[in-house]
Amino acid sequence: MKTLIVGTGVIGIIYGWALQQAGADVTHFVRSGKAGQFPNGVTLDLLDERKGHPRKNIVKYTLKCVEDVSPSDGYEFIIVPTNSYQTEEVVKTLAPVSSNAIFFIFAANWEGADFIDRLLPRERYLMGYPDGGGTIRNGAYWTNLGGEVHLGEVDGKPTDKLEKVKSLFARADIQPDVQDNILHWLWLHNAMSIGIWAGFAKYRDVKTFLKDKDLLRACYASTKELLELCKRRGVDLKKYPETGTFNLPVWAFIPLFRLLYTYNQAMQRFTAHAADSLQEARENYNNIMQTANELSFEMPNLKALGKYLARS
Repeated sequence: MKTLIVGTGVIGIIYGWALQQAGADVTHFVRSGKAGQFPNGVTLDLLDERKGHPRKNIVKYTLKCVEDVSPSDGYEFIIVPTNSYQTEEVVKTLAPVSSNAIFFIFAANWEGADFIDRLLPRERYLMGYPDGGGTIRNGAYWTNLGGEVHLGEVDGKPTDKLEKVKSLFARADIQPDVQDNILHWLWLHNAMSIGIWAGFAKYRDVKTFLKDKDLLRACYASTKELLELCKRRGVDLKKYPETGTFNLPVWAFIPLFRLLYTYNQAMQRFTAHAADSLQEARENYNNIMQTANELSFEMPNLKALGKYLARS
């Protein structure tokens, strides 16, 4: 599939590289004046969790960039790995000039699909989330690439376009994790991150954050509130075993959490963007608090942590 990826952020780069390696024709859509910014390509310092691939590798990615898109370009697949608050504007820009390309909205979500439905028919888009992340260190993309990708149709029904996209990722040895209710999955994982993210914003440094036991307790309590908010929004928590960590007592949660962030190399890279993405955290926090107000649900622990995002 001829593939267009929005931007040259960490997610766009690691998936662009992986798909190109698997034979896809990949191009990156960039802002005006940025098409020539990588004349020698980019370097990835990669932790690769795919089966059959070297676990640690330094690779070069020679990428194509364009500043304009027209229907005649013939793109079949458009990946939108933006911050959640940027998604609507990007889709609004590309929808009229993309012919019949399938859009893959590859971003956090709390607002639902209505804003996308206003811009695209559902037969032209999927939603999902990456299993990877990182940041830029010393001029290289310091990243991890997980062995799966999370995706699904908004209504949960299998379609030909879903099969095409699954096949594309599978050729890159990235196994599709298809969700019956992708919106509920996205809401839940957004909720499970924002309470931790808000606490992290106090110091913007992982080591200092992990030393503050009272702050970790507050993050745990706020995430419990967020899970309850998801439940009140209609999410069946029993379908998502990953929530089990927050069923542990707090005295067991804190050492487990510290171990995970101290020694799990994939987690270290996946979360390395946190200090660079506080605007997204603020936007997500505000959207979540608005939903809580609409449902008349008090979240005092998350509200207390919100002050750290407000000042960042």
